[in-house]
Order: sequence, then structure tokens, then C-alpha cells
Amino acid sequence: MGTDRYAYSSRLRRVNPLAKLAVMAVSAAVSLAAGSVAVSVFTFAVMCALNVALGGTRPRALTRMLRVPTGFLLIAVLTMAVGANARGELLLGLRVGGAWYGVTAQSLLQSLAVFAKAVSIVACVYFFTMTTPMTDFSRALARLRVPRLFIELMDMIYRFIFVLSDTSARIKTAQSARLGYRDARTSMRSTGTLASMVFVRAYRKSDRVYTALEARGYDGAIVTAAQSYESGRHVLAFGALVLCGQVAALLFGVKYGY
Repeated sequence: MGTDRYAYSSRLRRVNPLAKLAVMAVSAAVSLAAGSVAVSVFTFAVMCALNVALGGTRPRALTRMLRVPTGFLLIAVLTMAVGANARGELLLGLRVGGAWYGVTAQSLLQSLAVFAKAVSIVACVYFFTMTTPMTDFSRALARLRVPRLFIELMDMIYRFIFVLSDTSARIKTAQSARLGYRDARTSMRSTGTLASMVFVRAYRKSDRVYTALEARGYDGAIVTAAQSYESGRHVLAFGALVLCGQVAALLFGVKYGY
């Protein structure tokens, strides 16, 4: 479920997750620190290309995954671009009461730069998450000496995201079968009932899961079978090329003001 359905079928599934994590972290850090639109655009394009070419992710699936964060980011940058200003400085504006609200050249460029930087980091994260299952990510964190309690909590929270999703889907299906969404009034009532029942049932489910873990000797650590991975040298090589390209894009941006 989630990005795991793509990760388990990825061509990079058996590659050392530390290599993929290093490529993601370095690429995202450089894009974030550079503050250049040219670097952000380059990083976004290259990381998406690596996800498709190396990982085997279908372009349609990647596009569908990118739509969700992109929508939120567009709303966020819109609030940055629009503001109160003098009429003569606005590229596009509207008078509301006694003030003018609109977009200036500076606010537009700033919002576009923030948007480009954000989507480039999203592309870096998707390169990792769509090629690495959650279990492999947990092992990578363990090898990096991340506290075991943090990893266990992360695994359980991730698991129960889908428990909540499945529970809400079942309740909504039952409500729809009983015409619980036939009009606005019943829809609001059904939604309120759904919200309350989801957390009650999820709590009961989590309690049963914990009881089952204790019955199987759970002592605070979920132990999974070790796996052998490919070295990931070719992934690191591509990561080095991405870094070189980012540096070239940064120099280009400094020269031409991007």
C-alpha cells in the first residue's frame, strides 16, 4: 500500500538502501541550500528521470504521485505571491475596500523559486520512497544507529495509517449502502459518525495487535529477517553525476541570475 506497492516492484528494490538514501539526502540538501531556480529545476528533472530509468517506475504513476503535493504547494505559493501593495507596482491586482491586492514581479519570482525548490525536494524523496520499501528504510536507519524506539514508533505509525484508511473505507461503504450520503444533511451526519467510529475501531485494532505481539514474545523490538543487498555503486555513480550537474546548474544560475 502507499508507495510500497511501487517500491516492491522497483528495479532498485534489492539495491543497498543506504546508497539510495545518500543520493536522496545529498541531492535534496544541495537543492535546498543552493537557493537557485536553475538547480531546483535540474534536480527535479533528473531525479524524476532516475526514478523512471533506474527504478522502472511508470511515468504515469510518478505523475499521479506528484499531483498531491503539487496541489498543496500551489496553494501555499499562491498566498506568498498575492499581497497588499501600491497599485502601480502590481502586475495583476484587484481593489478590495481601500487597498489593492495582487501580484508584484518580486513576489511572483519569490513564490516560483520556493515552488521549484519544494517540488525538487519532493522528487528526491519520491526517488527513495518509490524504490525502497519501508522495511528496508527501517534497516537503513538501524545501520545508521538511529534509536530503536524511534524506528519502532515510525514503523507502527506507518502501519496504522493504512489501518485507519481501511477502517474508514469499510465504514463509508456501509454508510453509502444505507443511503448515508444522499444529501448534504445526511452526508454531514454520516461524516461525523465516520470520524468518531474510525478512531474507536482503530484503537481496538491497535490493542489487539499489541496483544498479539506480546503473545509472540515481543520485548520492545520487532525483529525481521536480514536481507542481502546489491552494493549500489551504480546508484552512487549516478548520484555523483547529479551532484556535478547541480553545481553546473548553480554556476549557470549565478551567471544569468536564476
